Amino acid sequence: MSNKPLAEKAATWEREVGSDPRDDVKPAPPDPDVVTEDTLVARPDLGEHSSTLVAAGDRVPTGLEGNKHRARTG
Repeated sequence: MSNKPLAEKAATWEREVGSDPRDDVKPAPPDPDVVTEDTLVARPDLGEHSSTLVAAGDRVPTGLEGNKHRARTG
C-alpha cells in the first residue's frame, strides 16, 4: 500500500487521489486486525489461563493485538 491519500475506499477496493476512476481499482490490503477463524487471544491481565474469544471476521480488540493468539478448537 502506498502513502498516497485515498479518493475512494470500499470494503474490497480503494482508489488513490489523482488516479483515473475508469482504471481498474486495486484490491484493498488485508486488515491485519481481523481474524479469519475463531481465535483465542491471551489475557494475562485477567489471570494466568484467561483468554478472549474473537469470532471469525471480527477485529482483535484494541490493545490486545500484541497478545498471543491461538485458533479455537472444539
